[in-house]
Amino acid sequence: MSAAHASVIDTYKAMHPKSSALYERARGIIPGGVTHDGRHMKPFPVYVERALGSHKWDVDGHEYIDYWMGHGALFLGHCHPAVVKAIQEQAARGTHFGASHELEVRWAELIAKLIPSAQMVRFAMSGTEATHLALRIARAFTGRNKVVKFQGHFHGWHDGVVAAVNPPYDVPMSAGVPTLTRPKDAWRWRSSSKCSLDNLMRPSN
Repeated sequence: MSAAHASVIDTYKAMHPKSSALYERARGIIPGGVTHDGRHMKPFPVYVERALGSHKWDVDGHEYIDYWMGHGALFLGHCHPAVVKAIQEQAARGTHFGASHELEVRWAELIAKLIPSAQMVRFAMSGTEATHLALRIARAFTGRNKVVKFQGHFHGWHDGVVAAVNPPYDVPMSAGVPTLTRPKDAWRWRSSSKCSLDNLMRPSN
């Protein structure tokens, strides 16, 4: 580590003592110290205390412009009055009915309106769950087992797609992936490859 790099790290640590303390607590109870891989930072991540509009503040009092916006979900920014009002009203009526309700129908209808190609809507708890179900539906519909996996892209945590995300592409993202479930039934495709996607999708394959 260069002297300049060490100086930056030391300054960061000095400016974020509360975040540092929270990270030490987190490491003792949360694997890796964070609840999402996107929050891995060295020497430790900042811990946010509150947010409003396009800004958020960490536990050490520093203010940030938030370009992340809840992984892209917060189109209206943090704590938009209309969103806060809707949450408060619904919380008073119940938050988890464990049953069908009108709001899920309205939500699906709005999604179909925003995305005309979405003929039907099925809700999932995560992107991993969605891609896992999509692969199963595709195999059931086509009767074919092999899929095309885009090399260098993340398609979820399930075993069949965790290879070919980062170099070396033949190695899964983590240990614990059984050999039998590694993508032997998947082609890894590069956008720069001479082998066209159309060729991979031929019925003979």
